[in-house]
Amino acid sequence: MMTPLDPFNLDLEKITLIEASAGTGKTYTITTLVARLIAQGFPIESILVVTFTEAAAAELKLRVRDRLSHCLAEPWPQDPGEAGEIRADELARFFNDQPDPSLLRRRLAHGVTCFDQACIMTIHSFCFQTLKENAFESGAYFDMELLTDSSSFFDQVCMDFFMTRINDLDPLLLKFLAQKGVTPEAFKSGFRQVVTRPGLDIIPQKAAFSDVSDAYRELTQKIHNLLETDTQTIIGLIQAHKGVDKRSYTKKNLPNWLALSRETLAVQGRDALFAMAEKGDPLFKFTRTRLADKTKEGQTPPSHEFFDLCEGLLELSHVMETNLISLKLEFFAYFRQELERMKQRDGACFFDDLINDLAAALGRESREQLRRAVTKKYRACLIDEFQDTDPAQYQIFSRLFANPGDSNHAEKQMPFFMIGDPKQAVYAFRGGDIFAYLSASKESDQMFTLEKNYRSAPLMVAAVNDLFSLEENPFLFEQIEFTRVITPQTAVNRLVEKGSPVPPLQFSFVKREAFPLDRRGQTPGPHSFP
Repeated sequence: MMTPLDPFNLDLEKITLIEASAGTGKTYTITTLVARLIAQGFPIESILVVTFTEAAAAELKLRVRDRLSHCLAEPWPQDPGEAGEIRADELARFFNDQPDPSLLRRRLAHGVTCFDQACIMTIHSFCFQTLKENAFESGAYFDMELLTDSSSFFDQVCMDFFMTRINDLDPLLLKFLAQKGVTPEAFKSGFRQVVTRPGLDIIPQKAAFSDVSDAYRELTQKIHNLLETDTQTIIGLIQAHKGVDKRSYTKKNLPNWLALSRETLAVQGRDALFAMAEKGDPLFKFTRTRLADKTKEGQTPPSHEFFDLCEGLLELSHVMETNLISLKLEFFAYFRQELERMKQRDGACFFDDLINDLAAALGRESREQLRRAVTKKYRACLIDEFQDTDPAQYQIFSRLFANPGDSNHAEKQMPFFMIGDPKQAVYAFRGGDIFAYLSASKESDQMFTLEKNYRSAPLMVAAVNDLFSLEENPFLFEQIEFTRVITPQTAVNRLVEKGSPVPPLQFSFVKREAFPLDRRGQTPGPHSFP
């Protein structure tokens, strides 16, 4: 079980993971830890606090300053045993019980005075600042400019790729790509989140491009000629074959399928294109593959040149599918090439590049110089909403703050806190990755949980506890425990009816008789219920 956190009695100079569910006082904990670090002698500008949005950073900065100011506003007797005015703030009481509280007070007051130098920022701001201030060590550009909107660049890259690589392809292949919905807009919507993450594994890594348009036309011409002369022969071969499933090849469907194929060839001409799939064009029904699938086991399917030609079309369709994969892979490479060219030409970058570039710099053999430069500036680090961290972001902070340097230097571990809720990481919100969180838990020296929920009603907290405690391992990963939380004595159940609390968690069961059921007797949702 996770150990409940006491922010006043934990070792600051360790790698610490704090699991904090919603409403359990995460911000209060962060402000307490920052105040303790300042009181211990850390200048406020040496404490890095990272969160994930500008709004969150602004609120966190305000809350930290308010906490410090409120703590200083409390009376601190010179003698810890001196009876005096009742002090409500537990942070002030904690500091007053330490040796030399007047020194701690001076440090806190200095932190408030210099609060404009506080380093509470988003991860992108941190990366941008680090790359700019350490251009030599990171290999970044000295006059790097951050562009907040990458949409116009992405639009231009997509259009340029289609103009230079796709628009001049053979009309038959263009027809196939159109059939597959390949447009600049489709590339923009489908690949925007992929091309900006170079660390992702792309499968397959390679796909050869082969223009088979002329071979395809040659086959369709031969198919056209056979349909003009051998239609009845083809029908007769299938109908007379005892092994072919006649429910799949009925007397009615056979002539209709061939007529539809002949009509497609007549209308589309030399650039006729067939969707060679079960739910595509009828010509697929006459491939050797499909006939073999519909012929009884142990029997040889009917044989005719027409079936061979249709099989050839199926194979060429697979080649076209491979061509599409090849074009997508080309686009990934083209995008990165154009992005690097723009960065070199204009000295500009986007938000995602900040993380990618800093992660890459910390992956080089020369990373120790960069790490030392950063840790000389920042002597402590706290990451808020850590569950939203993706692998590249975690790699940055791990290499900077979770390792005391190489074995040739006797560096002690600096304070490094990761605060978040792993249960939220499963949703991959903001690109967060559950496996990055699990890696952090393995790397931590100490792990705690915030056990008290200050936001929800006691009955709701109890209901959620009971629900998730039904299973021994509700989140599938053994490393992610479900820890029951409690509520303070002051919490009340505000939702009442006729003087009694309303059960906060209720399930409604809808009768399924009115909905179609699948073979297992289940409703094949989703459905909209009235």
